[in-house]
Amino acid sequence: MAREKLERKLELKPVSKYFGPKDIEAKQDVILLHEELEAIHLMDSFCMYQEDAAKRMNVSRATFARIIKSARKKISLALITGSNIKVHEIKNEFHVAVCSNSNTELEYADPEARYIWIFFIKDYKLKSVNCINNPAYNNEEDAPCNILPDVLYDYTVNYFLVGDIDYDLKISLIAKGIYPILQEEVTKDNIVSIFQ
Repeated sequence: MAREKLERKLELKPVSKYFGPKDIEAKQDVILLHEELEAIHLMDSFCMYQEDAAKRMNVSRATFARIIKSARKKISLALITGSNIKVHEIKNEFHVAVCSNSNTELEYADPEARYIWIFFIKDYKLKSVNCINNPAYNNEEDAPCNILPDVLYDYTVNYFLVGDIDYDLKISLIAKGIYPILQEEVTKDNIVSIFQ
């Protein structure tokens, strides 16, 4: 029996939602989800322990740990690469990309699979699914790290689920504000629960 899905408590109302360097023109945005900003605020502004902050946000400690890790990685990359940080304005809304060998059923596969499924999740419910051709499929001229990040960025993807990932693709995705999550198995039925 599936456990009951909890509504996350997001109480922080940021004064500004867009930050960037003043000495250079930033070439890209790093998208910081509302829940990631809330986690940073609870841990770093209030110096809360993860367990207490997780209770405050109404999530499990493991979920909170994943959220805070993602937030810190995005902020770090934005500072190092001179990117803008854009706070996602709508709570609990994000896109997840998954590679598949089929466009009719989700057959979880590596980054060079034939298709990419893009799931739109809002308020921890699956709202829509889009399937596109993967430009990395049978592409001998360019590696996935040179193609996938731009394609996923254009589709406003926040997370990329994958069984295994090479270092170059991982860094390229993170630089675009797309957080790769290693996952052994992904199905259409369990994709929302991965984020709870």
